[in-house]
Amino acid sequence: MRGEAILIVMDIEIYKEAVDFLLTFDSITKKDINEHLTPRDNKPKDLKVIYNRLCFHAKNANMKVNVIGDIERLRPVLFDFDPFRVANEYDIRDDDKLLNEIENSIRQKIRREKQSIWPKYCKTLIESAYFLKSFDTAEKFYEWTDFFTNNYLAKPALPFLINSEIYGYGFALACDFLKELGFVEYGKPDVHLKDIFTELKLIDNDSKSIEIKILRALDKIANANQVTSYNVDKIFWLIGSGDFYRTNKKIGSQKDNFIQKIKEKYLI
Repeated sequence: MRGEAILIVMDIEIYKEAVDFLLTFDSITKKDINEHLTPRDNKPKDLKVIYNRLCFHAKNANMKVNVIGDIERLRPVLFDFDPFRVANEYDIRDDDKLLNEIENSIRQKIRREKQSIWPKYCKTLIESAYFLKSFDTAEKFYEWTDFFTNNYLAKPALPFLINSEIYGYGFALACDFLKELGFVEYGKPDVHLKDIFTELKLIDNDSKSIEIKILRALDKIANANQVTSYNVDKIFWLIGSGDFYRTNKKIGSQKDNFIQKIKEKYLI
């Protein structure tokens, strides 16, 4: 029991330390932090919006964001982000056809090698449409997701299933899509959280299932502080990235400084 109590105290303290650390920067206020602690979306009831979000987050992997650019320019080709019309227009293997339409629409020469970004992204766009089409309505989509999000043990299975259904969606990217769609039970197990959590021994350094371990750690810290996992994720992400994108402020990555401070204070 004593060991468990110590862990609970650490879960409380590490969150408070993270918030206090961000507030040591002169340019950062509590308002700046709070602006980032809830998602912009709250489970939109339109499959078109959900499809738009799938398309948006799909470009956030590797170098895609710089190559793909603003997805709004794809709106005419994707029928106003209507997954049913996209699925009806394109066969599941019609990524070349979609690529042709995009190239004509945006009037930009696109690299067409199979390992290039655009051909892969087109495959993701089509598979995302087919994935959403299977639910008929947004309500049915949320009925399916709620089965997992309402069960602590089943929760990690949801991003795994999205990963298996949609080309180009890894586990972390699926978590990113879910959390920004309004699933505050999720965080994104990205490199910032991995580095901070492993260095501070909030999770062990075994690479096996490390993404699931990060989700579990987010849950523990969130429960101890009576906040959401999304909230905890953003606090540590802000430390790792230094990018307060909603209030247009940047402090640069403070990950190493935060880790060093906590190690020195708690003799980790």
